[in-house]
Amino acid sequence: MTAPAVTSELALLVDVGSAWAKAAVIGKVQARWRIVAHAAQPTAWGPNELRRALIGQLRVAADPRLGDELDDLLGRANRIECHTARRPARVAVVAVSREMSGITARRTAESAGWQVTEVVTFDDGRTLADRLGTLQSTDVDAWLIAGGFDGTRSPRALEAAALVAAVRREGSGPVIWAGSIDLAEAVIGLFEPGAASSVPNPRPDARREDTGPLRARLVELLREVASPQDEVHMTAVAFPRAIGALALATGLRILAVDLGARSATRAFAEQDGSVTSRSHARGGLAGAILAPGAASRVARLAGDAGDEATVADLLQTLRARPATVPQTVEELSATQAAARVQIAALLEDDSPEPLDLLIGAGRTIGMAPHPGQAARILLDGVRPVGVTQLAVDAASVFGPLGSLPDDEIREGLTLLGGDLLIPLGTAIVSRGGDPGRMAMRVSVHRPGWPSSAPIEVRTGQLQVVPLGRGQEAEVTIETAPGVTLGAARRSPRITSVATGGSVGLILDARGIPIALPRRGDDRRAVIAAWRDALQRESRPGAERVA
Repeated sequence: MTAPAVTSELALLVDVGSAWAKAAVIGKVQARWRIVAHAAQPTAWGPNELRRALIGQLRVAADPRLGDELDDLLGRANRIECHTARRPARVAVVAVSREMSGITARRTAESAGWQVTEVVTFDDGRTLADRLGTLQSTDVDAWLIAGGFDGTRSPRALEAAALVAAVRREGSGPVIWAGSIDLAEAVIGLFEPGAASSVPNPRPDARREDTGPLRARLVELLREVASPQDEVHMTAVAFPRAIGALALATGLRILAVDLGARSATRAFAEQDGSVTSRSHARGGLAGAILAPGAASRVARLAGDAGDEATVADLLQTLRARPATVPQTVEELSATQAAARVQIAALLEDDSPEPLDLLIGAGRTIGMAPHPGQAARILLDGVRPVGVTQLAVDAASVFGPLGSLPDDEIREGLTLLGGDLLIPLGTAIVSRGGDPGRMAMRVSVHRPGWPSSAPIEVRTGQLQVVPLGRGQEAEVTIETAPGVTLGAARRSPRITSVATGGSVGLILDARGIPIALPRRGDDRRAVIAAWRDALQRESRPGAERVA
């Protein structure tokens, strides 16, 4: 008698980034859809290597009778894919001044997901011939011109527009005028019909900056230029869609940060599913070295990554080869410190609070060797004031799920349920307080556990209370005068429910921004204590203090 054939239903979720490709295999386990394997590798290695890595994991977990069929099963699996843009959209910025209109235009373009290939300003020290030569050799998808305050007709601003008109070939890319409204008509008249458009001035005067309309126009243009036929499969579009669906399904206010090798995306979703998102073209790890004083800042924040020159060398390596994997403890420390810096920069203009759930995605966060390291990247980068759940998208499934139609996104979230995210725990983050003095007193009540004394957390201190995955605790928080947990409240006493995870309940009174000692030895000791508190294993009921 012939034995019945053994088969399995599988789906393959793939996120192809510019430097790293991630994939997750979804299969049925005891009538439930589960993530049964996931892997990440440099994109340059190709799909065959990624498939081999997944098959290697499946051989351990799957029915042994499927061993010879796994390759065919993966080949026939329903494939759901998202990807970064095939190539970054490039823009040249021409502005009147480097420190005023130039820096505003550049920062806005990068925060909208554009790669700024060239910035030319009238105070950059170059001759007119040099500026013309530079712009003529620039291969871009769009031009951004900025300068002049509203109510003025700056000759320099008009010269900036004339410079672009002189070097741009007709039909070679749209032009955006983001300068004095009084010059808009004259500037648009320098180009062929339909080539140029204007937006409200992001610097209407020397004291005000409003980049919203310019960013919105650049985001719209990016989608037209980068991948007009495949927009929904772009990670920068798909990832926020999935976060919005999760917020609608759970009724939570969610902030998610996807830190890639070259770019980064942040998505904030309200309880009704509405999403605001922002992608930063050089917000990934490869862009860390481009910030002024980056090596010094990363070395200071890491504490144990070596001197500034060593860190600068690592950051340059990440810039040149974004798929580089840290090989030593020091390199890992510097890489994670750079991640914290990049996330903070991504949110510096707009960090929503309060939050219910903070999600980290991308290889550096989602696949950190220890969950305490992922928690620290999120806490230090975002500083989520109040009571916030922390989680990571370790299998990189939110991007692929977000490329599906709306109803299928909801279905995917429901089917995968608890496999979607790995919970790290709950963080209680306070702002303010006097160094060394009590910032908050926290009482933790866990069902079935003996009552414990309130925990006093001093300003500058971080403590971790064991609270495992699936566990809940009622927490009562009393803040000291001058200490807040976000929105103003009538009473200094707050009661909330904390959910557990692989790190636990994190009591963080390090303030905003985090203050570090000036002396190197003291600073390294404080940073090491925070790291140990988040990563040290402890018996239930024993708090970890730093």
